[in-house]
Amino acid sequence: MKLGPGTFLGKRLAIRTGTGIVATEYRYAPETKLRQHSHELAYFSFVLAGCYEEGHSGSGGWQCPKETTLFHPVGETHDDRFGSQDTCLFSVEVGPQFIAGVKEHDLQVDQPLKLASSVVKGLSWRAYNAFSNVSPGSAPLLQALAFELLCELPWKGARAPESHVAPWLRRAREILHDEFPIPFNLSSIAGRVGVHPVHLARSFRRQHGVSMGAYLRRLRVSRATEDLSQGNDSLSRIAAQNGFSDQSHFGRIFKTAKGMTPGEFRSKRACL
Repeated sequence: MKLGPGTFLGKRLAIRTGTGIVATEYRYAPETKLRQHSHELAYFSFVLAGCYEEGHSGSGGWQCPKETTLFHPVGETHDDRFGSQDTCLFSVEVGPQFIAGVKEHDLQVDQPLKLASSVVKGLSWRAYNAFSNVSPGSAPLLQALAFELLCELPWKGARAPESHVAPWLRRAREILHDEFPIPFNLSSIAGRVGVHPVHLARSFRRQHGVSMGAYLRRLRVSRATEDLSQGNDSLSRIAAQNGFSDQSHFGRIFKTAKGMTPGEFRSKRACL
């Protein structure tokens, strides 16, 4: 059984649609069991409350307690068994244009994945908060967060899954997320995590498919997108608080990533 966009086998609580995405919140009663099924669109699912077990044909399954995020590729078949209490899930389905946008970077979009990092958990909560906020500015923010979640999928050339990444390499990525507005200093981060700068740079690229500098630029654009969507700060202020050297630098990096200038993005948001 293949389910269309926005269709899940639980009780739908809310749904929002946008360009290329469908976001849905839904609930399952205790002890519910779902037969094997698939979905037309790839999607992320995030456990808001409760727990369940998901099974996959020929590949075992996963225990999914609260705050678990899974990625389901297009047409992937699975079944579900829910626990002894109500279970609430939040899902973000992504259209073909989103998938095409990350495929060119060799990210793993063709297999089911359990995404266990604290970064993904934070992004999932931010996406749910944007979904719950019905103000006009929340729509482009939800789209930006959906793309950012896709960018957290492992690179096909990654040496190890996230759960097997060395603690020092996970810590280096956390530093980038925690301190993204601060000027990047490879040697300083390497010293804090206890490895040589060259080893850190090479290991980070092998694991994530991009350099630390490129990863940091993506973070800054994502946070700037949130600021453009949620407030009315000047472009120069947004540039400064997100680590860009000046408004011109911000404009160049943003346009490269989003295909439009920050001003154009803000004008488009105002028309929604």
